[in-house]
Amino acid sequence: MGDVHAAGNPHFHLDPRNLLKVAEALAARLAGLDPANAAHYAARHRDFAARMQASIVRWQGEGAALRDVRVIVHHKNWSYLAAWLGLKVVADLEPKPGIEPSAVHLAQILDKLKAEPARMVLRAPHQSPRGSGWIAGRAGIPVVDLPYTVGGSDGAKDLFSLFDDTLAKLREAAR
Repeated sequence: MGDVHAAGNPHFHLDPRNLLKVAEALAARLAGLDPANAAHYAARHRDFAARMQASIVRWQGEGAALRDVRVIVHHKNWSYLAAWLGLKVVADLEPKPGIEPSAVHLAQILDKLKAEPARMVLRAPHQSPRGSGWIAGRAGIPVVDLPYTVGGSDGAKDLFSLFDDTLAKLREAAR
């Protein structure tokens, strides 16, 4: 079956709009657990939500040129990001999530790219570079290492810079 996430999808954070929902629920839960500091949690939530909403507007503007850009993904962890930005995923390197691609599977993807060309391969630094490098080299497209999470790159120091860095890398590869 591949890597099944019985406790829920851990990739939801790659659509920053989902972070607003998490922040709201977290602030409410903290206020319920610590009523004496409820006003503090509410104030911090308002601040975070305002900054995140303003950033989302900016990111969506920056990412507009990425809409309908065809990509290959190493793993389905990019599903939320792709949906948010309107990227078109034409192939998954992993035949099942968490299962490394075989030579046959990679050859099938390469053949598919003749009819549906992609502009780049998306992968996280912790994922094996073998399959993405093989496809990229034969298709003549770049591999884009995206940070995936805070700390995933030198530029992804917090949630805001995670998306700044991700968008910058995507926009550079799409040129």
